Amino acid sequence: MFKKFKFSLLVIAFAMFVGVFVSCSEPKSASIFGEWKSQSVDGYSISETTVVYDDGGWGFGFTGAIEEITNDYIFYSLENKTKFNAICYKNLTEISCEFSNAYKDSDAGGKTYCDSLEDAKKEFTVENGYYTYFAEYVRK
Repeated sequence: MFKKFKFSLLVIAFAMFVGVFVSCSEPKSASIFGEWKSQSVDGYSISETTVVYDDGGWGFGFTGAIEEITNDYIFYSLENKTKFNAICYKNLTEISCEFSNAYKDSDAGGKTYCDSLEDAKKEFTVENGYYTYFAEYVRK
């Protein structure tokens, strides 16, 4: 009888260990891919190969070929890989994200584009003074 009790306790302890181990698994991270819309008229459409920014008709929209995505930036090219730029994003969840297109006033040394992906990765950073304004977007 005592052996059955010990065995039962061992089985219960093992089941609890497995339950705790499984319940503490790392959560899945949110995906940047999809349709994103702001409270105003603009939005992003991001796939594995393309980023489209619809500015709502103001004349600043673009369609770019995605070159690289990091934890903070989406680097893309325009005009057959002759111009490179970036978008910074933060606070990504399954339902919302904050985005900012690379911009710094030309009087402060800001560039509109770079000639290579490597140059864009060095130039278009928060540390270099780009991305002063982030807007919140929700998943469509």
